[in-house]
Amino acid sequence: MQDGQRSGLRRRELLVGGAGAGIALAAPLNYAAMARGLRVPVATGGKFAHGVSAGFPSSKGITLWTRVSELSKSSKLTLEVATDKHFKHVVDTQDVVAESNRDYTVHAQVKGLKPREEYFYRFATKHKSSRVGTFRTLPPSDSKEKLRIGYYSCQDYEAGYYNAQAGLAKEKDLDLVICLGDYIYEHMYYPGPSDRVDTLGANGDGDVQSLAEYRSKYRMYQSDKNLQALHAAYPFVSIWDDHEVEDNYAGDQADSASTDPANFENNNSYPRRVPFGDRRKNGYKAFFEAMPRIQGTGGQKNVIYGSVKIGGLAELFLTDQRQYRDQQPCADALLDPCPDEGTPGRTMLGADQKAWFKKAVAKSKATWKLWASEVMVMSLDITPGQGVNQDQWDGYAAERTEILESFVAAGVQNLAVLTGDIHTFFAGNVSTTGRNGGTPVGVELVGGSATSLGIPEALGVPSSTLKALAGNDPHIKFFDFDHRGYTVVELSKKEMKADFKIVDALTPGAKPATVATFQVASGVPQLNQTSGSTRPIYPS
Repeated sequence: MQDGQRSGLRRRELLVGGAGAGIALAAPLNYAAMARGLRVPVATGGKFAHGVSAGFPSSKGITLWTRVSELSKSSKLTLEVATDKHFKHVVDTQDVVAESNRDYTVHAQVKGLKPREEYFYRFATKHKSSRVGTFRTLPPSDSKEKLRIGYYSCQDYEAGYYNAQAGLAKEKDLDLVICLGDYIYEHMYYPGPSDRVDTLGANGDGDVQSLAEYRSKYRMYQSDKNLQALHAAYPFVSIWDDHEVEDNYAGDQADSASTDPANFENNNSYPRRVPFGDRRKNGYKAFFEAMPRIQGTGGQKNVIYGSVKIGGLAELFLTDQRQYRDQQPCADALLDPCPDEGTPGRTMLGADQKAWFKKAVAKSKATWKLWASEVMVMSLDITPGQGVNQDQWDGYAAERTEILESFVAAGVQNLAVLTGDIHTFFAGNVSTTGRNGGTPVGVELVGGSATSLGIPEALGVPSSTLKALAGNDPHIKFFDFDHRGYTVVELSKKEMKADFKIVDALTPGAKPATVATFQVASGVPQLNQTSGSTRPIYPS
């Protein structure tokens, strides 16, 4: 650290009482808070065992994160941001606090940076320093420069090695990486390599329910070196799905498939040690602690939906498809017909979020509107017109049509849905009905899971059987039930390109390979496959 550069900001930091740079200096000084700040000790030792991360970038700022182990009370650290990896040109220095009530994590906001510039950052106690992370700020609002975005989901720790995350970390020139949910799994689902066994929780079976247990889960996941490398390499944008709390939960209730929700989780194999409402609260708090993002306050405390404007070329819309949803119809039927699938009035987004989403997408001036969706929007049918999975948008079909018809009425162009959850690669066309026969709206690219096993393993149904169902879904132009991986999209004024990349999750150090490439022309809501398997996936 360079003492001259650190001391140069002392007066400004004192004036704002250690708060973010967005607080006006003219505001009344909070002397009690300042006194408390002076009593926070400087961290002398500690370990940076969980890496560093940058998140939710803008053209002029970002949130920087770390966690410090082996502290016994809230302690001060130093954060440096520089334009070079050797920290000869430091542009910001802050005293930040690893807070005991937030599991000794730091969430530091950095502002006043230059658009589309690369920066380096590190944290330090008195005697220890973190690894160096890097990020690039987003382009200015009028930029039409090309963009590259990576995304993935479903990184069950015990299911395999984080080779997908290592692959993303080594991708060239990404503007950001999106995690579409299931960053952790609340208990064991997919046993894998013997050195990845999850023994956390009160019973040593991987099942976590208390706040302390959720925190231990994030620590275990973030101890993985490949995940740390990804976080250190690119800005990270995250939303949650269900496993950050509990499988297929819906709003303030457990999954509708639960037969005894007061005493058991939805599969009736894990006794409920913590009431569901408390469990959800614990899961949400641990999520915000572990992510490089700022948690809101008051009524906005647990809000994760919103948008990220990426220059003038793209706007990324993040939706929360768990916190506000009604329970799934037909007791969350899977592979069984559900007559209630299209019942009007059932909501996934909730009234407030839905109103925001419809309005925000319609008024966006970005060339490409990217919808980060936890669950699949396109229908996946067991018979024509009847969805396989009521936990995805098929179970909320009336609201899906309402939203997509509003986009058509508003003249929305270049809608691309980037999706996680289902552990399978799908690519196809989105219409107002979710199926063939509706008005075209955009395209959907469902990325495969990073490690979590796919539909064949989860249901005990062979891939050949699942492939035979493809005749019900001519709007789905590509699928791969058998591989894990991630997706990279590249955006320009004229087109979007996307690569599905597969990687073996059971062999340490396995490298990714592109299995299929897709193209979408600006102004044309039609997916074109340009490389990969050319076999027909449904009968002609």
